[in-house]
Amino acid sequence: MKTITSSLLALLALSALPLSAHAQPVRPLGRVDTIDASSFNIEWPMSGFEARFDGTRLSAVIEDTGKNWLNVEVDGKVQAVPLKEGRHTYKLFSGLEGQHVIRVTRRTGAQEGPTTFASVTAENLRPTQSPDRQILVIGDSIASGYGIEGDNQWCHFTQETQNAGLAWPALLSKSFSADMQLLSVDGHGLYRNYDGDAPTMATLMERIVPSEEAVWAGRYMADVVIVNLGTNDFAAGDPGPRFKDAYVATLGRLRAAYPRATIIATIGGMLERPKLIAAKAAIEGAVAVRQAAGDTRTSFVYLDPPSTGRRFGCDWHPGKDAQAYMAQTLQAALTKALGWKPSAAK
Repeated sequence: MKTITSSLLALLALSALPLSAHAQPVRPLGRVDTIDASSFNIEWPMSGFEARFDGTRLSAVIEDTGKNWLNVEVDGKVQAVPLKEGRHTYKLFSGLEGQHVIRVTRRTGAQEGPTTFASVTAENLRPTQSPDRQILVIGDSIASGYGIEGDNQWCHFTQETQNAGLAWPALLSKSFSADMQLLSVDGHGLYRNYDGDAPTMATLMERIVPSEEAVWAGRYMADVVIVNLGTNDFAAGDPGPRFKDAYVATLGRLRAAYPRATIIATIGGMLERPKLIAAKAAIEGAVAVRQAAGDTRTSFVYLDPPSTGRRFGCDWHPGKDAQAYMAQTLQAALTKALGWKPSAAK
């Protein structure tokens, strides 16, 4: 059985000095693999950078597999940018003179390989200030926006139809003006994956980037931890009590790493009804075990979007409206648990 190793306790809770990434002229978003003071790798969806700059342009030297897309947001306006194979210079902003804020995030999943920012260049480039609130999400293709840009459930996956920026973790963190680490890999589960014997999220969540074995040793003091796993574990049928055991162990280790955090276990949005009922019962059972042990800040939230609007994207994954519904459900849960109010309501 694959579970989170004991090293996760130290890795996730470590209150070490900031990584050298924080000496960069940009603020890293999500979990990034720092190379030096000017370059870094990203693989996790929604990882990237944010910065302020002056002038009329900002460019970046980026190396990629040719399979990834970025969301480039400047002063609130978002543009999708497909990346080419190899190392190229990209003009990410060209516009009016003035002070600007740029936010660059990866909209594609970890399965598309690494994206390396060799340099980011602009006049008076400087990092933005980190938000006070921090959210950690551990998930799968639902959390990473697989197929969300597709018209319906009958289309098949393309990189163009994946957009983590429209999935519920991104919508949720934006609604609360919170920083977020999204640790999700398409097709992966907690106890077993959809296909193959690759490491599960119990292992990958420890890593700086999922394709490398190097473990994360950074500082991230999450206020909220949301676990959205189980869809791939149950895709081929009920895995039995070993899934619940793995879930109980995961919740316990996350509580040890984040003693003050609100921890939410979730399921919903994709599984066929009999499998969904079984997964829901197993996860609720795991939460009940933790609560019986005195962990009153761990709870379960059911995500069951209505069959209206853009309910589905490609390959029966949640579409735009379903993802928005899931974000709103979790907004309500965090408002109740922490008193947080969505930014628009302030």
